[in-house]
Order: sequence, then structure tokens, then C-alpha cells
Amino acid sequence: MEAAFPPLLSGLAVKLLRRPPSLREMVVIVGYADDYAWFAELVRRLFPEEAETVLSAPGVRARVERFADLFAERHFPLYAPFVEYWTEVEEDEPPWSWLRRGIPFDLAGFGYDSLHELWDCCSDGISALALLVKPSDAFFYGADGIRTAWLESAGERIPKETLQRIPQGGIPIGDLTEAVKGTRFEGAALACSWVFAETGNFFLDHSYDDGWYDGYADPWEDEIIAEGTAEWRRARSHMDSVGRLVDRLEEDLPARYTEMLDFILPRLPEYEQEDCHDEQK
Repeated sequence: MEAAFPPLLSGLAVKLLRRPPSLREMVVIVGYADDYAWFAELVRRLFPEEAETVLSAPGVRARVERFADLFAERHFPLYAPFVEYWTEVEEDEPPWSWLRRGIPFDLAGFGYDSLHELWDCCSDGISALALLVKPSDAFFYGADGIRTAWLESAGERIPKETLQRIPQGGIPIGDLTEAVKGTRFEGAALACSWVFAETGNFFLDHSYDDGWYDGYADPWEDEIIAEGTAEWRRARSHMDSVGRLVDRLEEDLPARYTEMLDFILPRLPEYEQEDCHDEQK
């Protein structure tokens, strides 16, 4: 019978494969020992079974990346730049010090720059769907201006006569929501509510782009994590519904957009189907 390895030696091979920490890593850990102790306790509290694997990863970045990947898998994604940036700039604090300030939520909302460059930074499908809805004057400091720019870009991809069918100024989002509820075009209203930050969902209605939300507001409490996890699941469902419609539209944007308008317009309250603004002509 083959002899079994003594219990105390069974994990020796794995331990011997671990390299000693680099000088920089030791400086970071020692220099921010209190923050690192907090990070280690957080990992062990949230992921007791995987904690030692996470904390034994070679290097500062690898440890935080493993934690972020595991957290995203179980709960919701964390803002990636806190790993990508804070581990590359030697004179700054390590990423676990920033984590200690609060949860860095990965926000998926549309900021000011994204909205004003919609056709350049977002998919054609999302951009085309945003044309359906009437923007808020307060949000855009003049809704006609943003629609003019969007319609000019849309004209390069969708026939003019199709765009002219959209009610002048856009459809109130409540009317669009009612028109497509429970239909294959429900994603149209969901896309517009996402673009205009009217979903009521934390992840979809906020963005870092505008600089008013730093994302490090909430402590790593179990109740907050659970709430964020449920909110992210709703956000994923919302985005998946939008994605399915966007994929279909982009298979043939001119034809599928026309098909969508044929379905939606008769279901709306009475709108004048005359040409939109002069900029569409």
C-alpha cells in the first residue's frame, strides 16, 4: 500500500511555490499596515473560503484584482480604475487604502460628455433609440440643441424620411413606456430611461463623468452590499433587455428602425406626424 503524506506536509509544495514579497510590496504593506489589516479582515469576512487564496496572490495588484473579481462574481462590479491606477502610481496610497474609504461602485449611467457625443461613444442602436424620447430641458440646457446634433448623426445611418416620422421634439417617455409595455419593443423605453437617467436604478442613473459623485460614499456593511447586489441584478436585467433590442436593430438599422416605428406610432396618443425640425430636412 502506498504511504500517505503526513498531514503537516500535505500543503508544503504549494507553500514552497510562493515567492517572497518584493521590496516595494513590503514597503506598501508595512507603510499602510493598518489599511492592509482592514483589507485582509474584509476579505476574510466576505469570502472566508477563498480568503487565503486571495491574500496569498503574488503582488499588491493581484490581490486586489482577485478580490474585485470575486466580489463582482458574487455581488456587483467595482470601479475598475481604482485597481488599474492606484497600483501603478508608486507614490500614491495602495488600492486597499482607497477601498477603506467606501465601496467604489461601477456606475453605468450616461454622463454629460457621453450624451453630447452619443453617436461616437455608444452603439448605433442605443443612439437611435434615444431619438424617440423628448429630452428634459432642465437636464440638457435646451433639448432642441441636443436633438439637432443627434439627428444630424442619425441621418448618416437612417433615411431622412424615417427620421421625419418621429413626433416633433420626441415622445414623452411615459407615453413610450405604455406603448411598448410587454411587447418585443419594450427595450426601446428601457433604453431611453437609461440614457436620460430615469430608471430609478442606482447603477444606471449615476455616472462618474460629471464629477459630482465620487463613488466612495458607502461603507462595506453587509446590508449595503446586499442592497447593492439586488440593485445590480435589476440593472443587469434592464441592460439585457435593452441589449436584445439593440442587437436586433443593428442587424439592419434602417429597416428594423422603420419596423419599430410602424409598431410604436399607432399605439401612441395622437401626435402630428408632420416633419420634425428643420434640421432633419
